[in-house]
Amino acid sequence: METPGIWARVRAFTRGERDAETLYAYRQAGMQIHPMLDAAERRRFDLTVSGTSPFAVKRHVGLELACAWNAFALQTLGDKMLEADEAADPDTVGFVPPVTFDQVQGYYEQVQRWLGFASQAAHDPGFDVPPTTLPAKLPDWSPVEPCPRPHLDAMIAALSAMRLHAEAAMHNLEKATPEADAAALGRLRGQFAAALSKADYVVSMYRPDASLALHEQIEEKAKVAIEDLYRVGQLISYPALMLERPSSTKKGRRSGKQNFKPTALPGEPGFDPWAMTDPDSVAVLKRDPDAMRVINEMWSLDPDPRASIALWDEIRWAIETGGVVPARHRDGKKVGFYFCTPYASVFETKRPLVIGETALRKGQQFAFERAAEGVRVGFPYKLEIVTGKFKKSTIDYCDPDQPPPHE
Repeated sequence: METPGIWARVRAFTRGERDAETLYAYRQAGMQIHPMLDAAERRRFDLTVSGTSPFAVKRHVGLELACAWNAFALQTLGDKMLEADEAADPDTVGFVPPVTFDQVQGYYEQVQRWLGFASQAAHDPGFDVPPTTLPAKLPDWSPVEPCPRPHLDAMIAALSAMRLHAEAAMHNLEKATPEADAAALGRLRGQFAAALSKADYVVSMYRPDASLALHEQIEEKAKVAIEDLYRVGQLISYPALMLERPSSTKKGRRSGKQNFKPTALPGEPGFDPWAMTDPDSVAVLKRDPDAMRVINEMWSLDPDPRASIALWDEIRWAIETGGVVPARHRDGKKVGFYFCTPYASVFETKRPLVIGETALRKGQQFAFERAAEGVRVGFPYKLEIVTGKFKKSTIDYCDPDQPPPHE
């Protein structure tokens, strides 16, 4: 996108529009979904050619396809809304109304999460999404009623793009499904036909110059059609989702990681209070009495050590599978440890990932923070993935009796 000129900025300011630079950056970053989705489809095609039923592909293959579909659908919705606003108001290209900004940002922020899931599934056969993640629902629609006309134009365009891809995927799935899975295919075909019927109906109703009353009716039907196609697209991508019970994923995200040894809890054999600390810094920190104290407080005051270890072990597994490495400065030297407990290394991602609920793009630096800072004076125990650009900082001893100074 070219930088908006001064008059475009003036017009946008008088209309109360917001600078869309961030949205255009999201749009550019999300372009990677198209080759990712194509590559995932090719992998499934290769499996089905070799005789594997689409209803029997390995879980990580199905998860990759379903998550890639979600990223594709959300990216398409965001892209079409920006395009529709540009077409409707070319004098303020680069700026959008607040309602459009919020809606598009809601789509694009979810794209990063689904890209991370898809990438992990592609590289890690043991990966699983959190329980109840799939099938997923769309982000909430804008509360503004009726939605702006460009939004409705974009919804119709996105519906058409989603339909084309879903039809192609369904066609390939039908050809590859053996007779033994004919009944399951019939159920999926029925759900897909119902979604297509809703899409056909709303497209037939659509008129760019519709009256306000008709606009509202088309809008409501378009929302339902998009929601249904979004859901059914996930089932086409990974048909086994139809057969799963909601609790079937509760076996945990460590499925398939038979050789992975979880970090030991306090009281278990092999427990090491420094297990999460930057290995290059452990020896020095052990000679610091204050560091020793806060590491012990970090464990003793943690209300849920299992949750802390689960998040840490996600980082460990990402390291083992090549998705995460210690972050380095431009001169090649390691960034070192994060200034707050557990004084873990600052890391950098080598591919899109999701750690806990935090989506991370390729090349992003992050740190693991687990701290009892301020818990005795009413502050919550900290357990989070911290992102940003990191540099050398004074060590923080995370006093439980004092408010966090870096809140």
